[in-house]
Amino acid sequence: MTSHNSSTLELPTLAELRRRGTKKWRGYPDDVIPMWVAESDFHTCPAVARAIQACVDREYFGYAADDEELREALAGFYERRFGWSFSPDWVRSVPDVVTGVKIAVEELTPAGSAIVLPVPAYNPFFEIPDVTGRPAIEVAMTPEGGFDLAALEEVFAAGTATTHGRVVVDKGAGNKGQTEEGNTAAPAGSLILCSPYNPLGRVFSESELRDVVELAAKYNVRVISDEIHAPIVYPGHQHTPAASVSEIAAENTITVTATSKGWNTAGLRCAQMILSSPRDREIMAGVHKLRTGEASTIGIAAATAAYRDESGWLEEQIDYLSGNLDLLERRLPEVLPGAKFHRPEGTYLLWVDVRDVPGLGVATDGNSETAPDPAEPTDPAEQILKRAKVAFNTGAIYGAGGAGHLRINFATSREILTEALDRLAAAGFGERA
Repeated sequence: MTSHNSSTLELPTLAELRRRGTKKWRGYPDDVIPMWVAESDFHTCPAVARAIQACVDREYFGYAADDEELREALAGFYERRFGWSFSPDWVRSVPDVVTGVKIAVEELTPAGSAIVLPVPAYNPFFEIPDVTGRPAIEVAMTPEGGFDLAALEEVFAAGTATTHGRVVVDKGAGNKGQTEEGNTAAPAGSLILCSPYNPLGRVFSESELRDVVELAAKYNVRVISDEIHAPIVYPGHQHTPAASVSEIAAENTITVTATSKGWNTAGLRCAQMILSSPRDREIMAGVHKLRTGEASTIGIAAATAAYRDESGWLEEQIDYLSGNLDLLERRLPEVLPGAKFHRPEGTYLLWVDVRDVPGLGVATDGNSETAPDPAEPTDPAEQILKRAKVAFNTGAIYGAGGAGHLRINFATSREILTEALDRLAAAGFGERA
């Protein structure tokens, strides 16, 4: 096992974290350890903190003059870290990544076309079809966390979705498409890709990305690549921007990213669209800011500082998170016997299958001994919250196939993670009556 030590990364105490008062820390009572929404618990990167303090000191609270420095900083970061060189002129600032995805759907895909969602998927993606008035098609990832290219091609070619309805395609379950509500056919117009993949933690190879992006292009389906987790990738893996894998990919992909996960700045309201297609840049140049919204003044300053920072703070955070993963790999099978998971290649999120945990999950082998106590909540996350006072995300919110799973946010101190695991051990999950 690798030894993970951090020389300068600061770790708040539980009391300090509760004083933050953010969504993560107000979502549950004080006796609960929250390991759900994707906020990290580290102190702010010093370079980012200095940039924010400088804004406060000079009362930089009015309208931002421009975002030129941010656009240059993002281009520099992508070139240094991921080897993709692009012009800062390709970048457009927006309030947040989900808004950027919504803008891409509304402005850069055919009106009324269906949105294809690989599942399990980041749960706010399911709101975009409703908000944009588009049908949705959910296509299950393979059990190994890869793209089911055959299922995707069938969907792209057939264009079988229903307006204001929902289709679920899971070839692994023998399901060729179940439609819920609606009856008007609509072609697929976009694929929302999360890369690195939340909640599965996959970091896709260049060949995987080329296959899916060029397959989509073959059927005139635009790829909208959410790369918000790109800064958090573990040793042995490399994030590849989807738009960088080929000329076809550059023409067909809209990239959306932010410092929200790597530097925990979601509340500062600043994300970026990278428009690698000249046609997209032409279209977006004519889209009024009232339709897109604007990034915040302080958010622009903070993101600029984050992308410019080369102090090693980000690497220390990744190293510390790797140590947390070592701890989870060692102890989670002990405290949740029967749980199955793959070590994530990126993100600070762990996707755990608990369907075979005795007394907690739902058996997959017909063994009645593994059925949950009827007096307990039926959802595994609710059972854990009740018995262990630890809050995880339920897998049920991530689409088809998510039931019986947990998403664990492990971006916290070793002490808090250990306390959560101790609580799971004391709760006695996996013990048969």
